[in-house]
Amino acid sequence: MMKNDTIFTRRNFLGLSALGTGSWFFCAHREKHNTFLGKSEGEIIDCHLHSPSSEGEKWQWYKVTHTFDEFVLYLEKTGVNKGIINCQRSYNALPSEFIAGNREVAHFVNRYKGKFIGACVVNPLFVQEALRELEYCRKELGFIWVGELCNYMIPFDYKAKEFELLVEQVQKLRMILALHTEGEEMDYIASKFPDATIVFAHFGDDHEYNNIFKRIDLVASNPNYYLDTSGYDHDRMGILEYAVNTIGPDRILFGSDFSINDPSTVLARIKNAYISDEEKQKILSGNLRKLLARFGVET
Repeated sequence: MMKNDTIFTRRNFLGLSALGTGSWFFCAHREKHNTFLGKSEGEIIDCHLHSPSSEGEKWQWYKVTHTFDEFVLYLEKTGVNKGIINCQRSYNALPSEFIAGNREVAHFVNRYKGKFIGACVVNPLFVQEALRELEYCRKELGFIWVGELCNYMIPFDYKAKEFELLVEQVQKLRMILALHTEGEEMDYIASKFPDATIVFAHFGDDHEYNNIFKRIDLVASNPNYYLDTSGYDHDRMGILEYAVNTIGPDRILFGSDFSINDPSTVLARIKNAYISDEEKQKILSGNLRKLLARFGVET
């Protein structure tokens, strides 16, 4: 999830306006995009989806996808076939709320069998409840994905003991952790948890140019780390190519941050990137399939 989503500045407006042109281009060329990989390999799987809740959280500046069914229809309109979903309700602070949100996820995973994989979101500040919920989600619901955890929504420190216990539980249960981090936080996590399987959300962060190359280089340095394409700076020319050349094509995952951002904008950048068709296919679905298979989930 992108930080400061509710802050509307001239800079954000200009960036979002530029992204909008990519959305039109992709929709106009959708058929071509879905066939350039070949029928057997053309599936698109989104690793970074925030689904709407029955409680009506409003994460879109002007809400246009109100229900889960509308959420699904828009995904399909952009060409996304499958994805990993969490629930917006789970980002409320109390255990009763994140548990209820995770149960909504389980409901929709079951309703749309084969289309979605569930992700568990918890609040480390309620550490005992969080640890129990992780175990329940893994053993009873079959979830292997945790997050995206965002420490700016419910403020907590990644250096806190509670977060350390949470990561230990994630590793014990053989789960994948997805995190939103700023530069210094990412440095700490890399030094503290080198053996955890972590998907870092977004190429960049609030500091943009100063950190974007450092973030990519850090992911490149550890084979347990992955980077998703959502949010900050995915539209910057050359950044995807730099990531492929630095990390390699096998640890970059397609993520869009929908229902906040339009998946089409990220897909257009991947489609038009100066990388091979094989590398595009890996990013769009192949890498995530391999990662999930390592943790016992077939897609």
